[in-house]
Amino acid sequence: MNHCGNVDHDRVLRARTLLLGSGTINVHEEIDAYRVLTGVSPVVYLPRLARALLEFGTAGPRNPATRLPVLTEAAAAAERMDAAEPGRAPLLLEILEACREELHALGRTEEALAVGEKMTRTAGGGQKTPGRRAV
Repeated sequence: MNHCGNVDHDRVLRARTLLLGSGTINVHEEIDAYRVLTGVSPVVYLPRLARALLEFGTAGPRNPATRLPVLTEAAAAAERMDAAEPGRAPLLLEILEACREELHALGRTEEALAVGEKMTRTAGGGQKTPGRRAV
């Protein structure tokens, strides 16, 4: 599905050029490019955006108050992925687990419990249980 009607074609071209270029780009540039490209091709770029945000949210800033908004955006991107996408549930569970950890670190226990319940619903068939990390 193509949503080109509402997209700035110059921004799309710059984002694609940035990602395809031979130079090294930083995580902020990568995330910004994926944000632009999800408007054109969400099936391709939503998983990439969610993964990049997850990586930045878990390896980037050390402050849980800074990490949580990044991880929340990652979860929103993963939730917008096509439900038939085979990697959607595992990615969403990994992101939700990171969100839950940050909520606990901030002392927001009730919200962390709500995220744990969402993880249980997402897992559906018991692919991963809340509180347990894949080894």
